Amino acid sequence: MKTLVISDVHGNAEALSAILEKERDAKMTVFLGDSILPGPQPNETMELLQGLSGISIMGNHDLEMLEPQRANAPASWQALLDWTFDVFDPAGYEYLRNMLPGGDFEVDGIRMCLRHGNLPGALRRALPDSPDEALAELADGSDCPYVLFGHSHVQFRRTLKGQEFINPGSVGQNRCGKLLACYGVFEDRVFHHRHVEFDPNPWLEAVDGITALDDHPDFREWLKQGLLSGYGVGEREPWTRYAQQGYF
Repeated sequence: MKTLVISDVHGNAEALSAILEKERDAKMTVFLGDSILPGPQPNETMELLQGLSGISIMGNHDLEMLEPQRANAPASWQALLDWTFDVFDPAGYEYLRNMLPGGDFEVDGIRMCLRHGNLPGALRRALPDSPDEALAELADGSDCPYVLFGHSHVQFRRTLKGQEFINPGSVGQNRCGKLLACYGVFEDRVFHHRHVEFDPNPWLEAVDGITALDDHPDFREWLKQGLLSGYGVGEREPWTRYAQQGYF
């Protein structure tokens, strides 16, 4: 059986659609969280997610969708978030409420610890060159052979004390300088990292159609350039370093 592993869609229905088309023979999906915010295609993305069978773990941005008071962003970002809250189809909240906390699961006979990946304090997230304690914090005592997580938007895997820690990368907001949708699959119980190209134009058109951003034209252009360049949160460290090192 093929199991699809995705994370960090962030309201990019075009990227998710490209993955689902390429991996249409997948029977199950493991989704590691961050479905809607802060992207321009909230309802299109939710429609795709609602059609999947499998396990969905709640991310920090999913919690913000359920509790908007948690969102505290600069004015330009807040305009985008508030627009999302306004246009989001209320039917999608059922999916968000049913997302699960991180924990240990079994999928196709594979024991796996699933986390979104946000870490407390100074660690914040697990990156390819993070100290071992960041990975250990993700496992949180689990003895599952696989620990799957997202949040940091970098596709990588590391082994620590017999456990394999795997980030499938980001579906919708690449940060390592490539216009790609990143993900992974378990096929015959072996994990493989994968990525696929997608058409950015519908996403760009959706950003242009957000009237709430008319008062923030520079921010709108920054968002669009971030997608096209593959530096979704800006061309800066550590993302430029990871791009030079060949990460996706």
